[in-house]
Amino acid sequence: MQANYPLVSIVIPMLNEISAIERCIRSIEEQDYPQDRIEILVVDGLSTDGSRERVLEMAKTAGNLRLLDNPAKRTPTSLNLGAKSSRGDVVIILGAHTRIKSDFVRLNIHYLQTLKVPCVGGTQINTGDTFMQTAIGCAMGSRFGIPSAPYRFDKKARFVDTVVYAAYKKELFEQVGYFDEELHIAEDAEFNWRIRQAGHKIYFTPDIVSYYYPRKNLVQLAKQFFNYGILRVNVVKKHGNAVKLLHIIPPLFLLSSLLLAGWGLSQPAAWRMLAGLWLVYALYIAAASFITACQSRTMAMILVLPLVFMVMQISWAAGFLVGIVKTQRSPVAPCI
Repeated sequence: MQANYPLVSIVIPMLNEISAIERCIRSIEEQDYPQDRIEILVVDGLSTDGSRERVLEMAKTAGNLRLLDNPAKRTPTSLNLGAKSSRGDVVIILGAHTRIKSDFVRLNIHYLQTLKVPCVGGTQINTGDTFMQTAIGCAMGSRFGIPSAPYRFDKKARFVDTVVYAAYKKELFEQVGYFDEELHIAEDAEFNWRIRQAGHKIYFTPDIVSYYYPRKNLVQLAKQFFNYGILRVNVVKKHGNAVKLLHIIPPLFLLSSLLLAGWGLSQPAAWRMLAGLWLVYALYIAAASFITACQSRTMAMILVLPLVFMVMQISWAAGFLVGIVKTQRSPVAPCI
């Protein structure tokens, strides 16, 4: 019977997540997969907000929960500490800002076993506790927000380049190595790139569901996406063939805007070109906001979605341009 239920190690990087970590762990405890076949490894960047104490308190009644320390306070280090300390045949990566559907672990194991692939993952559904957080989640889950991350909105099961909160067969780490700790990149995307380069396939299915609680305001969102942009360009620096057209469009738009604005200081015609460029972008944002609001069935969101989309895209583009000349350390919170 246990052959059908391999031991699963769930690794969760954490830094000051007092408002989220218990919700994440509770969702693991509510899985329809045998709890004695799950171990939970919370890798903490020496939190100071009481979250590590909360995990230690929960561990008193949950024999499968362990807390590990990560003084480096960086995501890839946390992931590697967790993977190397894990006892499972399968390693699943989660974020402290998430909770998972009750069949999440079981379905990951089902697809790993039936498809005989070393990596599977599912869809990420954004949710929120406030109107703004919900609106940010809707924008992040829209194909207009992050079109290069289809796991946020795709409804078709298929083989893909990368997945969110993936389940990996433990043997993969021996074959392709661990998460890159040196180049300060989007560690999950780069690791999945190496998996594909090794000749393996990555399977995505919307049947596997996780719920993500995004940033609560636009300032936090801007910082998050600026960092995303830097980390993405660092993947491209390491693996030139990892770049896609969808990665290039936002920074080209922002760079063109800046160049036209500078040119406009001496050539007034440039201002007309800049106005035309932003008119096209405004129409795109308006259409994206209307469609996303309709899909969310909350038309009131159309009041804030244009600003949310702009913050996401312009911040990401700025980070990408900065990342061309500057590297950035991965924060302890997973950049997914």
